Formats: sequence, C-alpha cells, structure tokens
Amino acid sequence: MLTSRRLHSTLARFAAIAVSCGALIGANCPNSGTSIIPGSTNLDSALSGGSDFSSAASLAIPDGEAFEFTGIIDSSAPDVFDLGAVSPGDRIIVQVNAVSGGTLDPVVAIFDANEELFSISDDIDTDGGNFNSAIDSVVTVASNQMFLAITKFFLDSTGGAYNASVRIERGGQTPTPAVQTILLNFAGGPATIQNEGSFNLDPFDAGDIDDAYTGQTAIVKQAIVDTMIENFSPFGAVIVTTDENPTLVPGTYSTIHFGAFSSTKFGVADDVDVGNLDYCDDGIIFTVGFDNPFASRPSATGIGVAIGNVAAHEAGHLLGLNHVADVTALMDNTGTASTLLADQNFKTAPLSPSVFPIGNQNAPSLLDRVIPAP
Repeated sequence: MLTSRRLHSTLARFAAIAVSCGALIGANCPNSGTSIIPGSTNLDSALSGGSDFSSAASLAIPDGEAFEFTGIIDSSAPDVFDLGAVSPGDRIIVQVNAVSGGTLDPVVAIFDANEELFSISDDIDTDGGNFNSAIDSVVTVASNQMFLAITKFFLDSTGGAYNASVRIERGGQTPTPAVQTILLNFAGGPATIQNEGSFNLDPFDAGDIDDAYTGQTAIVKQAIVDTMIENFSPFGAVIVTTDENPTLVPGTYSTIHFGAFSSTKFGVADDVDVGNLDYCDDGIIFTVGFDNPFASRPSATGIGVAIGNVAAHEAGHLLGLNHVADVTALMDNTGTASTLLADQNFKTAPLSPSVFPIGNQNAPSLLDRVIPAP
C-alpha cells in the first residue's frame, strides 16, 4: 500500500481503487475552515447517542440556532442522533471537534430516513493539521428523518471526547446543479493529481498495458468510452474524449487521464468532492501494466471494460461518491481485479467500513443531486 509522512493523511485524502482486494478509503472534501464550536472540554452536558439508526437519540434543535453538546466515542459503534424532518432548501450545518488535548479523530455523516448517506466529512484541513469534521449542505429532497452520526477514523484505536454543534436553517433555496463534462484524456501530456504527484503522460497506446495488446489501441479505447457512456447514461454527465478535439471552456470540466504505472492501485482521484463543488478536478487510471493483477489476461475488449469501470469509479469520486462494499457496484473497494470485468453500476450499496461503520450510499440519488437530468 502507499507510504506517506502520515498514514492518516494518505488514507483520508486519497480517492483510489487499489490493485489488491483491499482498496484505500475515499476521502472527503473540506467544508469549512471556520470553527463554530468553543474549545470547551466540559463534558457535564454529554449526550448519549444511539449506536444505530433504530436507537438514535432525538435532538430538539431550535430553527436557525446552534445546538451544542458533547459526547464520547470509545468503541467502534457511532453516536447516532435523530435531527427530525427536513424539507428542500433546509441547510444543515454541523461541526464536530475533538476536545482540546483529546485523541479523537472524528468523522461525521448525515443520513436520510432511508439510512442513505446525505453528506460526510472527515478532515477540515488535512494539510493544516485540522482533523476535525464539518458539514454544510442544503437538502434537495424532503425526508421525514435525518440522522447525524459521529464516529472515529477507522484506524483510530483510542477514540475520545468531542464537542458538536448542529444548526438547521429552514426555507432556503435548493441549489441548481451545473452541467458536468468529463473529458477522457487519451492524448497524454502533463497531469497533476492532488497528493499523488505530477506526470508527463504519453499518448494512450494499448501496447503499454502489455505487449499482447499491441495494435489494438482502437479496440481498447472504444471499450473504455462505451463503458463510461453506459455507466453515466442514466445521469446528465457529458462524456467527451480528446480524440474528438472538443471545444471546452477551462474550469468547466473534469479530466480522467490514462497512462503511467502504479504497483498498488488501478486509479486515483484528486479527492471525494462531496457535493461536486469543483467542476474542474482530475483523476488518473494507471494503464501501464494494468493487466498484471488479473489471473488470466483479459481480451482487448475486456481490458477496456475494466479500465472503463475504474474510470467511472474515479469520476464517481470527483462527483462526491465514496467507497462501498459490493463487488457489483462501481464504487466498490473490496473486490479482486476480475470483478472489474463485470457489468458494474452506480447503485445503492453498504458503505465501506473504511468510510463509515453504518449506512448505505445511494449513488444514483447522490449523482442526481449534483448533475442535471439528461
């Protein structure tokens, strides 16, 4: 796996699908750098949350006012609270801080009445050393319940105490998503992936995957493109390639690059862009030696399907999707290489334990929130 100056930093910031069956955790985009919680360590008003959705403790939150409380995470079970009903336009603002001098590395998530992920946050500013969590998201679909869940980073063995603040501002405007274009870069050239590095890529050549694919570049490319288009066909994302020489406005499209080599992962994205706040982020699929982890070498079309599924996976991170534990899902991070040859889809699936210990991710619903309908 990857090495880094800090293991937490590596796992929390990368959105990658690994070569082995155990992939890296998807990360979360920082929501705010401003603390809304005083640095109190007084736990006299500590609340006990439920350990799952069915046992969630109700919070009576005055509209527009911050409700502050403290708690302790001392096991793998999260603290779960019922925030009540919400309507489109309601804005939910949450911040969870480890108490001063504490050891907790908090992760916070919000789920709807279907126990499906609405928003999630790990670190506010990993580079700056702020490992607290914050969410600031607007509801687009009514729900008769919203659940706030607080847990510890999955590699955190100690847990600890936290201060939390929750505010719900009612009756605002629902955001209108902009058109999202995804460029498949087969032309090569410079590429920089956040926290991964910079590359000078050669134009895509199937022979760089393995000598066995020499002369089959067109077949592999077509399978990649067809797979991407099929995966995103229910949604409004526009898929274009550098082969089409498209006219694109800088800052309005995300790019998936193809090339370079990694011994640990098939691909990586800049980040998990929760809410798709950045329309111009990047991912890369490490196509050189891509067939190495397969038990038997796929056909040219098969390797193209596998690369296309990984491209859709990394694009999913750029649109705010996290890892799940379901080998039939595009956002899976538990399967072996052979699962990439199947017809994977964006679907509802359990969150990967490395992301959050409870809840599901409804990928189609989350994509519908950030991409206009086709």
